Parts: sequence; structure tokens; C-alpha cells
Amino acid sequence: MAEKEKMKNIQRVQILSQQLKALEDQLQVFERRRIEVSHALEELKKAEEKGEKTVYQFLGANILVEKDLESVKEELEEELTALESRINLIKKQLDVGKKELERLLKDLGYLGGPPETVGG
Repeated sequence: MAEKEKMKNIQRVQILSQQLKALEDQLQVFERRRIEVSHALEELKKAEEKGEKTVYQFLGANILVEKDLESVKEELEEELTALESRINLIKKQLDVGKKELERLLKDLGYLGGPPETVGG
């Protein structure tokens, strides 16, 4: 492997590693939010079983508003669906990125096996 190409691949490894770290951080945030939303939906189900029709929703900045239980439940179910889609997308991006990183590291000779040669 030519020195110029090797340096380019090393740079690519560094950039890809940073991108993967950022994706992993995003994944953690979305997974935590998914847990929060799932827990909130469980609590709404319990309230619904007790016959509650309204709940208080926190809007931030110390603001609580009274809302219809069903509308809050629908909002959270939509958010949960969006979170799950985003989580699945990030997992796919991580998988692709990790495979690319592994390939680059093999090409550079940092992982098992001989480095690939150009043209063969």
C-alpha cells in the first residue's frame, strides 16, 4: 500500500471512529428516551384502568397542564414509534460503519490477516 494511500486510510479510520462514537452516543440518548416513554405509557395504562380521564403533562419550565389521557397516550405512542425507527436506523448505520472500520483496519494491517493488495 502506497504511503499516501495509507495516510488517507488512517485519516479515514480516525474520522469513522469519531462518527461511530457520535452515533453510539445518540443511540444511548434515544434508548433512554424510549425507556422513559414506555414507562410513561405503562403508567397511563394503570391510570386508565383506574378510570382516570385526564392527566397532568409536564411541559418544562415548571409548567404542568391538564390534558386528556387518550391524547397524551396517542402522543407518546407516536413518539415511541418514531424513537424505535430512529434507533433501528442508528443500529444499521453503526453496523455498516463498524464493518467499514474493520475493513480499513485490515487493509492497514492492524487486524488479523495480511493487508489486502491492490488489484488482487
